[in-house]
Amino acid sequence: MNIDIPQQKDMNIQTGSHIKQYTIDGLIAKGGMGVVWRAWDTAKNEFVVIKAVTNDLMADPEFKLRIQDEARRHQGVEHPNIVPVLDVFDAHGATCIVMKLIEGSSLDSLLESGENHRLEFRETVSIISDILKALDHAHRRGIVHRDVKPANVLLDKDQSALLIDFGIALAAGEERRTRTGQVLGTPLYMSPEQIIKPMHIDHRSDVYSVGCVFYEMLTGKPPFVRGQDGVGDTDFSVQEAHVKTLPIPPASIAPGIPAPVDQLVMAALEKDPDDRIPGCGEFLKLLEHAVSPRGDKAPWPPQSAIAIVLLLLILIALAYLILTW
Repeated sequence: MNIDIPQQKDMNIQTGSHIKQYTIDGLIAKGGMGVVWRAWDTAKNEFVVIKAVTNDLMADPEFKLRIQDEARRHQGVEHPNIVPVLDVFDAHGATCIVMKLIEGSSLDSLLESGENHRLEFRETVSIISDILKALDHAHRRGIVHRDVKPANVLLDKDQSALLIDFGIALAAGEERRTRTGQVLGTPLYMSPEQIIKPMHIDHRSDVYSVGCVFYEMLTGKPPFVRGQDGVGDTDFSVQEAHVKTLPIPPASIAPGIPAPVDQLVMAALEKDPDDRIPGCGEFLKLLEHAVSPRGDKAPWPPQSAIAIVLLLLILIALAYLILTW
């Protein structure tokens, strides 16, 4: 059965369409950047995902070229926490990015269904750790994601997190093709520098965005949302808050958050990139240390505590013998 969707200019991909070796099986989602389809790869005999990027920006040849460049660069990135890009091509007026199909759900939907839109602490730490591993791997190859958010994190059947959609990423040091004044990303998770100087960002912008996602997983909402105290009702007001307003420490919203983790999130959300955690690899190490009982090298339970307990037991036994002599 065909799925009817609003037709866009030069865009007639639909269920049953045959494109290269792919047969469109059904619609997965629609968004601002285009349409996402499930498809059957007749060459490999497996299902894949095809993201057909098509919107007003694609009319700009420079923007279209940048999307294609980044998608092709993503093809060379292999990591267990990054969804592989398998193919990139043009069809029916769209740039089509073929990705491995991950059976599972998005972090966005998991948060939506969670109690108070939060996750259990251990689960949160595990997912954030996976995101940091993926970004550290990408950053070491000069790739900045630019749009880290819950909707771009998939969870497989084992609840491992995989990062998707490097399609609007920019390689650090590459000639910028973004048009002057054009801001790409999602306001709820944008770094201050991505808002005020989008042509000059680096991997530390992703550190900030991970901090926003971490904050949301711990508290039930990102650091700044429309309509909260001190923030207006527009996306612009949210962006302004990212630039000018200090976030409420997450432990003030959810008191059970350990102090080291609270401090770590706030360090990721520093306005000035020079004051922020310098990278996702460092972020991961600090997180592992923050959630360990007494630091990475401390045994648990501590050997000193065991010695004290043994000494007390010996003293109690001696006292008993003396009293009953």
